Order: sequence, then structure tokens, then C-alpha cells
Amino acid sequence: MPGLATRLVIARRALDSLKAAGAPEAAVIEANPEWYHLGALGPALGDFVPFETTAGLGGGRAPYYSLWVEVLRFAVGDPTDGTPGVVPVLRTFQEFLSRVTRLVKDHDFDGLVALRDSGGLDVVQQASSDLGRVMKRFSDKDKLADIGRKMGRNSKPPLLNPTTLIPPRQWNGRDWLHWKRPGTFATRLRAQAEASGDPRFIAYALGWTVAYASLACGTGFMNSLVGSSYRNHWWRTRFIGHFVDAWVWGFYGADATLDATGAPTPPFTAWPGLCAARLHTLVDVAGGLDAEQLGRSVVADEALPHVLPPAFTAFWINAWTEAYGSHEGPLFTEERLQVAYLLLWIQLWFQTSGDVIGCNPMPPADPPDACSDKTPPVWVDPTLIDPQTNAPFKAPPPNAKHDPDVGEIVSGIILALAGVVSCALGGFAVGAGAIAGGVAMMVDGEETLNWDELECQLHWTSVYLFNGLDALHKLTVFAGLQPPFPAEFDLPSRQLTFTDNLPLSYLSAASVCRSRGMEGLHVPWTGTLSTWNTYPDGTATEQPMSDVWPFSGLWPSAIVDDAAANAATEDLARPPASWPGGIHGSFGPAVQAGVQLIQSHAPLPDWNLDNDRGRGWLTWELSAPYTDPVNAVPESEG
Repeated sequence: MPGLATRLVIARRALDSLKAAGAPEAAVIEANPEWYHLGALGPALGDFVPFETTAGLGGGRAPYYSLWVEVLRFAVGDPTDGTPGVVPVLRTFQEFLSRVTRLVKDHDFDGLVALRDSGGLDVVQQASSDLGRVMKRFSDKDKLADIGRKMGRNSKPPLLNPTTLIPPRQWNGRDWLHWKRPGTFATRLRAQAEASGDPRFIAYALGWTVAYASLACGTGFMNSLVGSSYRNHWWRTRFIGHFVDAWVWGFYGADATLDATGAPTPPFTAWPGLCAARLHTLVDVAGGLDAEQLGRSVVADEALPHVLPPAFTAFWINAWTEAYGSHEGPLFTEERLQVAYLLLWIQLWFQTSGDVIGCNPMPPADPPDACSDKTPPVWVDPTLIDPQTNAPFKAPPPNAKHDPDVGEIVSGIILALAGVVSCALGGFAVGAGAIAGGVAMMVDGEETLNWDELECQLHWTSVYLFNGLDALHKLTVFAGLQPPFPAEFDLPSRQLTFTDNLPLSYLSAASVCRSRGMEGLHVPWTGTLSTWNTYPDGTATEQPMSDVWPFSGLWPSAIVDDAAANAATEDLARPPASWPGGIHGSFGPAVQAGVQLIQSHAPLPDWNLDNDRGRGWLTWELSAPYTDPVNAVPESEG
């Protein structure tokens, strides 16, 4: 499935096309851009439904919601036990390093005194202590293995249950919105919006129409990169989605062109990244949200604020009821819609705000003149191993009572993050704290002030911080939680090393985003963790065979708006004569298809938005517990 950033790019370019055509819908969208962009994310709201921990329709809390609770626990802290978060701690370090570096370069003794007297040195010393608490909290391997399972077998779609047929009414929101009458719902949503006369709701429904086109037109391409559908390879789908997001955002942001080999002009290093694109602001229909406070409320399982207008949630639920009928204990409610919006917003904040890891600009390549020895100390690279300990420098391995399965530990992204903080930023914390103490002694007259020594130490500390944040970035990319930087497309692969000396890597070259001709979906992932980074070409193909994506060698622009590479041969608005449907051609790029749907007002077919079991398949479900060959039958009314 195309990722969130790709959907937003498609929506923006669809708006450009509507404006160029003089379509009246363009004015409504331009007056309500946040609502249009929110609608363009479409079924992504379903990732976080239901949010309750109690069992019920959908089987309790959605696995993706549960995972993001743990990610936020690490990022912003846990108010239930006072554990601080990495985001505010890193912010303190970065602000301290920037301020002290400026003062030292200016030889500003009075400024250092003022820094001490204002409590600035105490703040960074406290941050060093806080980081130690973070590391202690997130070195519980049993807990971290549980996080890894949330990404693996706990997130397995219910359709894959081999012993019990899980009826649709027990699916979570994500699967429902992709597999249960998605065209009918999009049609009802637009009809309800137009009947309301509210331009916000109309803009939202138009955005959802574009999201429908993005998924129907683009998911076959994405499945060819993944090697299967979301149903079979759920976490690899999210992992690959971030790479395509980075490519699409950079390609269109740089107004790039490609030569016959795929080499871009301008080069990847000049492409804008998503690291500080602040996509959460594009869908901010509430205003004034505090991401860190909201994240702490999510972690503490507190009641979350209702920021969507009640009229909007009522409109959405009315369209839902029209599309699916009244059910006892409906899957979507106004409360769940409110919570899903907040989690979707904070997910975009984590991934694109720049407040978490950010773009991490590289420090100057050459050390300052103040450094008499230009050779970098060995400790500035947290990926190097100390031969004395056979572990990264200043990185004692966690002391656990016992070790669960290593694969689950490594795949728990929180362990991954904590491991790097322990080996990299933990060392930085010591260094920053030492600098603070040294500055205090200097300004107290306990040491001879040596500006050169202090400036040199600050430089290498900034290099250490850069390397530590780069390691954190690679870990979040590997875990399928953040997109790569565009410059990484020039690298064949990226490697990570943990405190237990387990190297991991992922392919990062731009070719990851280039389509493969593919017939048949690879069989479901076993849930063996840390393996979503590889194409599953060593596994069997699920039967019966189906047409996944026939066009090899295409870049993601083909599913955005490049009709020369991906000309439409099928009409997205025309349903097939009979179930299951299926096409051998193409619906064309999503921008053109989305504009056509907006202008035609035609009822939309119920395409399976995961392109499962192939492109142009109508929605389906199983007639019995999962087996291979797949026993697909037409979607029921339940």
C-alpha cells in the first residue's frame, strides 16, 4: 500500500490538475486544505481502531496502536513511573551543545558564567541522569521481546488464522476499511458530505476519493516491491512504504528527472527529505496540539481530548452506517474516530516533525584549528567495537535475568533504540555531563581556562552525537517506523551493530523502489522477526496464482502521475461483470484516476484496496480457516 507521504503528494498533484481544469472542487479544497489532506490519508485511520484494551469487536486493542504506545513511551516518557523520554533529553543535550559551542568559539567567559548562574549546567547534568534512567527502563529484555512480537505474530491479520475462521465483524479497523465495501463507503462519504453543505466535509470526502484511487492504482506496484500483499507480509509492507515515501517526496520536491539507468538530476543528496517535512501540520484540523503531552497521555492510557468537531464525527459515522448498516457494538464509533485521528497525527509528528531524530546534519568534516591532533578519537564512532569488551565503546551490555529469543529482542525496536542509546548516546551523556562539570570548574577558577581544549572536545562530542543519532535513525528505518534520508539511496545497504554484536542490515539503494514483474503472492511471513528487510523470493507462491504487477523496471512516479510509463487501460470506476474481477492491464496513475473519480461523481466499485489477491480484485473473505490454496469467496454482508 502506498505510504502516507505518497498519498499526500498524490493529493497535492490531483489538486493541481483540478485547478488547471477549472474544476469547482479545487476552490473547496483550497479553502479547506487540512481537511482535504486528512481525507487523503483515507483508511490509515483504521490502523488505530479499536484502541480499548478490553476484548470486544475487533478482539481488543489494535496491534499497531499497542506498538505506538511503546514507541511513544520511549520517545516522550512514561508519566506513570516518571521515566523521562529520549526526545526532551536529546533536545536538552543539543541545545546545551549548541550554546556552549557558540560561547567557546567566541571565548565568552562572561557567557559561560551566565550559563552556570542561570542553572544551564545543572539542566544538562540532570539530563545525563535522566538518560541513565531511560536506559535502565528500556533494558528489560523480556519487555522488549514483547514489543518485537507486536511487530510480528501479534500483528498477523486475522484472515491468516489456520484453525479458526475469524468473521469480518471481529477484524480491526485497518482490515475493515481496506476489505469491506471500500468503494461503497467512499461513495456514501461523499454523498453525506455534499448533503451537509459543509465545505470541510466536502474537502475531506474529496481527499478520501483520492486515497481510494491511490490505493487501488498503487498497491499492485507496492506489492511487487514487498513480494506479497499486506495480508501476507504486513510489516515488510510498512517497511517498504517508507522507502517509496522518501523517493516520492524527494523526487517531486526536487522536480527531479531520471536518466535511462534511474540516476536522478539533481542527485539524491539534493532531494528534500521527510525528516523535517512536518506532515502532521498538513492534517492539523484542530490546532494547538502538544505532541509530547499528547504522547504521554497515550502512554498513561489517559482519556484523550476530543479535537475533531462533533459535527464531523457524526457525519463520518452516518456515512459508515449507510455503507455497512447498523450493528450491535459497531467497530467505528465517534470516540474511536477521535482517538484514531490523534494517533495518526502523532505518528506523522514522530516520523516527519524533526523533533525526534530530525535531519541530523553532519558536523564539519575538519576539526577546528583548536585541535592540535586532527585524528578522531576512537570513541566518536559508536559502531566501532572496543576490543577489550568486544562491544561498542562505553557500552556495557544489559544485565538481564535471562535472554529470550534473540530475534525477538533485536526486532523489538525499543530494544534497538535503547541499545544504541546505551552504546552511543549514553557515552554522549557522560561527555556532555563532563563538559558541564568542566565548565563549572573553569568559571569557578578551579582550572586554567583552555579555550582550545574545550573547543576541540566540543567538536568531537558533536561528532559523537551525530553518529549516535545516525545509528538511531538507521534503527527506526530498519524497524519500519521512519523513512530513510534521500542520500541513502546512493548507498547499497546500511548496517547496524548492537551491544550483543548482532549485525543487521537493510538494502537502501534506490532500486528498492523499482518495480518487479510479479505473478502470484508469496506465502505468508512466518513472523520470524528481523526478516522483513529481505525480499521473500526464497519462499513459495500462494495458490491459485494471480496477476500482481506485470510491469518491471518502473519507478514510483508511475503510480503517481507518469502516464507515459503507466498508461491506463482499465477504468477504475467501472466494476467487472462478475466476481472476483481482476485486470491484466492498469488503472493508470493515481492522480489522473483520482481526478476522474472526483469529476465523474460515479459510484465506486468495491475493489480490494490491498490489491489482494491481485490487481482489480473485488473484495473477498475466506469460507473456512486459512489454507493454501486460498479458499476465497465473495464478501458477505456481515
